[in-house]
Amino acid sequence: MGFVSLAKLLSSRLIMVTGKGGTGKTSLSASIGSLSASRGRRTLIVEVDNFHPSLTRLFNKNPSYDPVMVAPNLGICNITWHEALVEWLHRTIHVQRITKLILNNRIAMVFLDATPGAREIVILSKIVHLAESWDQVIVDLPASGHALGILRVPRTATRLMRTGPVRERAEQMLEVFQRPDTSLVIIGLPEEMVVNETLELWEKLQAEVPEFQQPTVVLNRAAQPSLTEDEISLLQRLSDQENPSAAAKELIQAGRWEGELEQATADAITRLEAALGENVVLFPRLGALGGFAGGADKVVQQMSAALVRQELRK
Repeated sequence: MGFVSLAKLLSSRLIMVTGKGGTGKTSLSASIGSLSASRGRRTLIVEVDNFHPSLTRLFNKNPSYDPVMVAPNLGICNITWHEALVEWLHRTIHVQRITKLILNNRIAMVFLDATPGAREIVILSKIVHLAESWDQVIVDLPASGHALGILRVPRTATRLMRTGPVRERAEQMLEVFQRPDTSLVIIGLPEEMVVNETLELWEKLQAEVPEFQQPTVVLNRAAQPSLTEDEISLLQRLSDQENPSAAAKELIQAGRWEGELEQATADAITRLEAALGENVVLFPRLGALGGFAGGADKVVQQMSAALVRQELRK
């Protein structure tokens, strides 16, 4: 599992994005999709069975099961369980009469809904199907633990089932996972608990879904060194005063806060690069680039611009 360049990531046919909740996972998915679409690729951003779709606030359109176009070359959709099941049954059984009997049988539907792994196999099957007809599909997976639960199902299915359509689809999914044009992205923050969860997720993925290449980790809200030596010296002198003024106290507090953020970022980079090599992409704190007054779509624009800058550096 070697280095995955940002250029290779952005050119991947299938990109799966996960990370701890609240780290910016959906915004990152949208920013990658917007950038790819602007470069002329037919791009689809996918949510997974989300009862309250997150993409709505970013594109001002509600994603449905069937892709909805929100910009030139850019579509969004929400793969819901029941609709995906109906499609999967039609593609698997090929006899419409039998499919209708299953769908209209309450006991059969309860069984399918309760069968371990059925939901995950059906939804992943739809993702694989979509990846065959779009230039790029970006999957906004659920948060880390739930995402792991989805991604490890195909391997489990191949161990439990010797033959049949479920095993066939599971084998196809594992083949897609290990393709060179499939990429995994984990987004995190420069916070100890988030870095811990990021590294733990990768360890579990290596053990349970070894088909994936080494992921790209995006460190969101990274604080780059910003204070000059003169400013650091000034803060130290102010801190040494016995009774600093109110203005000095405010400056000291701001400086310490900035220093703590910069140190947290440095610590996170050290830990992540030790585990993943150079597969760490730094995203700035976007508020420093104009604030959030423009809304969620402005954040997506800023993240897309940050991707371009990182791509040029690589």
